[in-house]
Amino acid sequence: MRGKNEILVVDDIKMNRVTFTDILKDKFDIVEAENGEIALQKLAERKESIALIITDLMMPVMDGFTFLEEFGKVDSYKNIPVIVATTSDDMANECRCLELGAWDFIPKTFHPEIIRFRVLNAIDKSKVRVLEYDNLTGIYNHLKFFQITREMLDAAGSEDYAFVYLDIDRFTMINSFYGSAEGDRLICYLADAVKEVMESSFEKCTYGRIGGDVFGICLSYSKKEELLKMVETIKNKVKGHSVHYYLEISAGIYLISDKDMEVSMIFDRASMAAERCKGQYMVHNAFYTNEMDAWLQREQRIINEMDTALIEEQFVVYLQPKYELEKLTPYGAEALVRWQRPDGTLVPPGEFIPIFEKNGFIIKSDYYVWERVCRFIRRELDDGKSPAPISVNVSRVNLYNPKFLESLINLVEKYKIPPKYLNLELTESAFSDNTEMIQEAVDYLHRVGFTIMMDDFGSGYSSLNILKDINLDVLKIDMKFLSKGQAADSRGTKILEAVVRMAQALKMPVIAEGVEERQQVDFLSSLGCNYIQGYYFAEPMTIEQYKKLISNTAEQ
Repeated sequence: MRGKNEILVVDDIKMNRVTFTDILKDKFDIVEAENGEIALQKLAERKESIALIITDLMMPVMDGFTFLEEFGKVDSYKNIPVIVATTSDDMANECRCLELGAWDFIPKTFHPEIIRFRVLNAIDKSKVRVLEYDNLTGIYNHLKFFQITREMLDAAGSEDYAFVYLDIDRFTMINSFYGSAEGDRLICYLADAVKEVMESSFEKCTYGRIGGDVFGICLSYSKKEELLKMVETIKNKVKGHSVHYYLEISAGIYLISDKDMEVSMIFDRASMAAERCKGQYMVHNAFYTNEMDAWLQREQRIINEMDTALIEEQFVVYLQPKYELEKLTPYGAEALVRWQRPDGTLVPPGEFIPIFEKNGFIIKSDYYVWERVCRFIRRELDDGKSPAPISVNVSRVNLYNPKFLESLINLVEKYKIPPKYLNLELTESAFSDNTEMIQEAVDYLHRVGFTIMMDDFGSGYSSLNILKDINLDVLKIDMKFLSKGQAADSRGTKILEAVVRMAQALKMPVIAEGVEERQQVDFLSSLGCNYIQGYYFAEPMTIEQYKKLISNTAEQ
C-alpha cells in the first residue's frame, strides 16, 4: 500500500459497513471495525495509510463519542479527518461531535454521490491542512506562519509590530532524558499556551511553530511592557506542565523597525535576542540590539568546532593546587579545562563553558575531564603513591541527566579508584532548582563514598537554605568578599569571618579560592580557614607540572 489510500469504517452493523464499502471501493481500500475500541487498535496499526474515518455514534463496547475522545488525545492523528455517520438530525449530538473534532456528517440515507463528495472534500481539506498546519501541534507551520505574517505586515498601518521568538531551555536534554513522547507533550503544551494567550488577548497577531521547540509570534503592540507581560503569561501557563524537571522558556523580542523586511530576517533578529538569554541564570527575556550579531557569530564558531575539539583532544586538563593553610603546603587540586586550538590560540573558559552548558555539550566535556583525572589518580596509585583528592566540577546540567550517577560510578569502577580521591564541586546555582532531587543525588553519592563541595558559596540568594536542606561536606568561598587592599574591619571581612565561623560550627572544612595577597592569607589564617587556593600560591598548571610540584614538596 502506497500513501494514504484506506478508509476506516466504524459501525456495529455489518450491512452499513458493506454499503460504505460498495460506494467507496472504486477509489479506496476499506478497513472495517465494529466498535470504537477495535477502531483504535486498527488505527494504531495502520495510521500511515488511513486517509479518513467514518464512524457511527451508537455502538457497543465503545461508542462513537468515546472513540472521538480517545482519538483526539493522540497528536499524530490530528490531520486524519473524521466524518460521523448519523440517522438523526440531533443538534446537541452534532455540536458535541464537532467539539470532539469531527470534520463533517453523513446522513445514513446512503446516497452514493453525497457520500463520495463529502469524503473527497474532507480528504482534500486534510491535504491542505498538512501543507499549512504543523502535524504535531495543529497550529500554523513554518511556511504558512511566515506567509500570513507577511500579509499582516503588508496590510499594517502606522501601529508598531514586534516579533517574539520562544524556545524551551535545554529541550534536547529533556527530550533525551525523558523520551521523545514527553518532549512532544511539552511542545504541544507550549503550542496550546501560545494559542490561548494570543487568541484571547490580541486582535492583530500571527503565531506558528518554526520547528523543534521553537515558536514564533508576530503582533502589534503599544508598549514594550505589554510584550513582556504576554511572554510571562505564556511562560506561567507552560510551567504548570511538569513538576518532574526544571522548565524555563527563553524569549527573544525584535521590535520591527522596517515592516518591509523579509520575515526570515525578522525571525533571525528575534532568534539572536533569545540566544542572549542562554547560559544566564536569571535572564530569560531579551530585546534585539545591533551588537548581538557579532556576539552570535563568535558563539556559532565555538559550536561548529566543539565536536572536533573533543575528538582531537584539544581540551587540556589543568590542575590548580589547594594549599593546607596551617602548613602552607599543597594538598590536592581542582581540575580545570582549557581549550587550545591546533594553531595554539586559547579559547577562554568564560567564553565556551556557558555555551556548552546551554547546548548540553557540557555533559561530554565534564566527562572528558573526569576521565582524565581518573587516569591521573590511577597512575599515581599504580606508582605506590597516596595522592591527595582532586576535585572536579559538576555542572548543573549534569544533575538533570538521569545517567549522571551511573556514568560517574562506572568511571571510578573502570579505573578502580576509591571515590575518596575524586571530590565533586557543585556551584550554588546547581542546588536552586529542585532541592529534593539534588538531595537524593547527594545522599546517593555520599553512600558511595564521594565528598561533595559547594563552590561559590554566598554568590546567590539561597546559600543558607541550601546548607539547611542539603547535607554537604565542604564550603568553597570566593575572595570577592575581601577585595584587594580592603580594610580589616570592612563589611566584607566581617561577612567572611561569619561564614567561616558558621562552617566551623557545622564541622565543614572551608576552602577560600581566589587568594592573591599575603594580607588575605594572614587574615584567613587568623580565622582558622582550612585550605586556600589562588594565584598567591599557584596558578592552574599542567598535570606534569602538578606532579613535579608535589614531588618537590615531598622531598623538602
